[in-house]
Amino acid sequence: MALINTLRQKMGKIVVIVVAFSMFAFILTDLLNTNSVLLGGSNDIGEISGESISYTQFQNKVDELATNFSLNMGRNPLSEELDQIRQQAWQAFIVENIFEKEYQNLGIEVTDTEVVDMVQGTNINPQIRQFFTDPNTGQFDRQNVVTFLQNLNNAQPAQRASWFAFESTLSPSRKLVKYENLLELSKFANKYEAQQEYLETATLTVDYLYVPFFSLSDTLVEASDEELRDYIDENSEEYQREASKDASYVEFPITPSADDSLFVIEEVAKLVEDLKNARDDSVFTSINSDGLTPYGTYKPNNFPAFLEGDNVELIEGFVSEPQLSGNSYTFFKISAINDGDEAFVKASHILFKPDDESDQAKQAARNEARRVLREIRNGADFSDMASQYGTDATAARGGDLGWIGETGSYVQEFKDAIFAFRGTGLLRDVVETEFGYHIIEVTEPKTTKVYKIATIEKELFVSDRTLNETYRQADLFASQINSSGDFFDKAEELGLAVRNASKVQKNDKRLGSLSNARSIVFWLFNTADIGDVSDVFELDDKYVVAVQTSEQKEGTANLEDVRSQVSRKVLDKKKADIIISQLDGLEGSYEDIQTAYGDGARVSSGDITLSTNSFPGVGFAPEAIGTAFSLEEGESTLPFVTQNGVLMLTVTAKNILEDLADYEAYRPVVVNNTRSVRRREEPFTFQNIYDALLEYADIEDERYKYY
Repeated sequence: MALINTLRQKMGKIVVIVVAFSMFAFILTDLLNTNSVLLGGSNDIGEISGESISYTQFQNKVDELATNFSLNMGRNPLSEELDQIRQQAWQAFIVENIFEKEYQNLGIEVTDTEVVDMVQGTNINPQIRQFFTDPNTGQFDRQNVVTFLQNLNNAQPAQRASWFAFESTLSPSRKLVKYENLLELSKFANKYEAQQEYLETATLTVDYLYVPFFSLSDTLVEASDEELRDYIDENSEEYQREASKDASYVEFPITPSADDSLFVIEEVAKLVEDLKNARDDSVFTSINSDGLTPYGTYKPNNFPAFLEGDNVELIEGFVSEPQLSGNSYTFFKISAINDGDEAFVKASHILFKPDDESDQAKQAARNEARRVLREIRNGADFSDMASQYGTDATAARGGDLGWIGETGSYVQEFKDAIFAFRGTGLLRDVVETEFGYHIIEVTEPKTTKVYKIATIEKELFVSDRTLNETYRQADLFASQINSSGDFFDKAEELGLAVRNASKVQKNDKRLGSLSNARSIVFWLFNTADIGDVSDVFELDDKYVVAVQTSEQKEGTANLEDVRSQVSRKVLDKKKADIIISQLDGLEGSYEDIQTAYGDGARVSSGDITLSTNSFPGVGFAPEAIGTAFSLEEGESTLPFVTQNGVLMLTVTAKNILEDLADYEAYRPVVVNNTRSVRRREEPFTFQNIYDALLEYADIEDERYKYY
């Protein structure tokens, strides 16, 4: 007992010491992490065109944009929206450090007078024009803008801040428009480009012999890993890759256990009985339902799906049996049935449209409708006839129109016919409207009933006990693994499906099939090495354990990532050597050489144009086009290699183009061709400019270290 009293007296000091030590350890850990300035690290989040962007600068910009979002939307941004805001902040620094320099070098500026002109002058900003356009007339009224600005000082602070935030974007957006226009109009063709455009109309005719690589079996050649690596080294520019990681992972779904489900089932059973005897259904369901609409008023045309069931009795006081739908049990009570102000009828129809507006076409449609009506009266199924003869969208559902209200959007002649009919059944004759001729069947009689429905929805939930048990299983799995090999063996032993994620990049949010996996990507790029197994991650409705399986450093691609395409290149190169060695020494016409070479060789002729990269019968072969036009008429080549095979050719006819004294007529052709190609591929927009400038800017993006 004395010991217990001593502990009680000392406990306050012990707690203080423990808390102080924890805080010190937390601060020390932060100071000694990889980005700590004490260890020579940096808190820069990136670098753009030689300008460092610190974490503080970046976060200040994010906070500014997030505040603007909150002012405009009336709420704080959600997680995905915050990711978008961070991207906007990064682009803002790109504009500042790349585009602003471009603007300064080109002398592009926007004056205060231009800004005023964009707000209330003759060149109104499109967004302002949209904001101040009368929705009734569709007309923009400049005076509305002036009035708004005059009263701005009296507006709510949030409204003023929102306007000023928008106004600050006007000048940058106008600069960008000027920059786009400048680039769009700066295309110029000099006399040498015009001359080249003229020369590219030259044509010639060739005879050729072609042996494609695929004519030789791959079994005749082989390529070692050393040869493949040598090829990659020699052609490294073709195989540059961004840094990426490959990972595998297993999931432990967080789902209700049998005990969890039983608890909800028992609760639902009690609520069913309580709802039957509830004094105020509206209050009772509002308190006990997890759904969004615990109590509502319904007309026949907006019945919820659960009221259409076979076991539903549309009588006051009826309580349905609970039904499991998705992750919830739902049941309802018909609290009251009253007479409403509008009548409804449920009907089906078959529409026959005339081919045109002539009397003859209308008479033909009417006669056909009446013929089908007689078939239905003689026993044919209405739904089958609607599917066969209907000419509108209802044909796919047997002509069913659902419930139609007296104030509904149907044409008046149609509504007059169905609301004049008593009971259910086929209307005596077809009904003519502006759309054609209708066969109509009333499937539910006219009613004015309005139903007040009390609905209780109880979601299945995961108890703390189930949550802890699922986490325990995931944590036990992770703790038993020492290597990537153990990861796969243990997963197979436990029957866990292993999923793979390849080429994960540092700023990705997805990992394989996991859509919200930023925490795992952050681990991959900031902590993990090849073979490392993660702790347990909680993602939405599952726990995940991952292992890093491989990585691609920024630069030349790993062999395994490009093995198939590199193997094809090396094997084709070896096939080219075999083909050329067999062709060397063969003489005579191409037909003679073809016969001597054997299977695989092709002989043909064709016309080619200098402006094309495609060779007839060969495909993409710009080297063949260039070689052909370097020859004189009658001149031949030795066997040479193209991308898909080995070629020999002879120029049999050459169209000689005479020099022109003036190539001015070809200048606009060059300009127009460039613009038309650009427009075909993608409009000349900010994104085009953005991509081009980023390609030549020295950008280091290290946001992945912080987010």
